[in-house]
Amino acid sequence: MFKWCGVLLCFFCFCVPVSAQIDFKKNSTEKLAVNPDLIPEQYHKPKRLLSIFTSDTKSILYGNPCMDAVTVRFGYEYVVMPNNAQGYSGANKAVHNFGVKFLLFFRNPFWKVISKKKAIDCRQKTGDYNG
Repeated sequence: MFKWCGVLLCFFCFCVPVSAQIDFKKNSTEKLAVNPDLIPEQYHKPKRLLSIFTSDTKSILYGNPCMDAVTVRFGYEYVVMPNNAQGYSGANKAVHNFGVKFLLFFRNPFWKVISKKKAIDCRQKTGDYNG
């Protein structure tokens, strides 16, 4: 008698709750994550920007939000380094900058011309004539 009670108890403990579970895959919200209409408009995946080392900030409008938007659009940023920075001599900076400008050329051959034109426009819009 006790054997059958144990078997029936195990049957009810393991089998009855399993048969009563609801299948949530039919009501899943997985489609919401895939639907591009639900992604916010301002959401952009973070880009890894290329660095161009420079020692003077006169012509690059460093820190100007308008010009920062232009450089991010092309995928690069200016990094200001002093001339005597340890680990980056003039030759190291020149080789690095050449490689970055070479990559930017293949992204958009006219990146330098467009950046200069946008720098002039940003300078006029923001009144940043000092550099």
